[in-house]
Amino acid sequence: MVSRGAGNQKRSNGRPVVVGVADHNGWAILVSAAAVNGEPTVVDRRRVRLIEKGVPNQPYHHETLALSDAEAEQLLRKVKRSIAACTALAFDHLSADLWPRYRVASITIRPPPLAHLPATVGEVHRSYHALCRADGMLYHSAICTAALQRDWKLVFHRRGEELAEAAEALRASPHEVERFMNDLRQTLKPPWTAEHRNAFAAAIGRLRKQSRLRVLRTDRTANGEAG
Repeated sequence: MVSRGAGNQKRSNGRPVVVGVADHNGWAILVSAAAVNGEPTVVDRRRVRLIEKGVPNQPYHHETLALSDAEAEQLLRKVKRSIAACTALAFDHLSADLWPRYRVASITIRPPPLAHLPATVGEVHRSYHALCRADGMLYHSAICTAALQRDWKLVFHRRGEELAEAAEALRASPHEVERFMNDLRQTLKPPWTAEHRNAFAAAIGRLRKQSRLRVLRTDRTANGEAG
């Protein structure tokens, strides 16, 4: 069932929001950015669970190693169902909490850790390169799928280039953007970690496609978090 927020996203005239995602095995940080009076503003931050408690969060790297092929595939199907359900719920809650002032227009996330996920658990186990990345692919794929199902634009950003992209969008130097990010500690409640800052910077880089942004003035900060 689609939540009220997800269903009304298309009908909402709220400000467009770009969600910067920092994904991990089992959880993710979501930083939602909007242009408020032309300034990039953090309107929501949250850490979300991407898998149910008690379900293995790294099945390729751990639990499936001791199982038969059939048992491993059965466990993997259970894990995928859990991840899909939790990711969908997290996005529905985000939409509902932002609505009606804001609507999610796009998300930005790092490129997938693998070009594609091998078809079977056995194939993953035969490749150390794939084994080290396959669990991450489960969460990355679920996030991308859930975003596209909601008609949210999906954008990939390269890790380490977030500040540069934000600087281009704001017509400022990376140093000025970094100072702007650090100054937000004065108005935002913790946590405001490097991951939060990078996710926000990545969102700013995409936000220029959705909204008009003014030239960055580092003597000003903004904080308009929902809720």
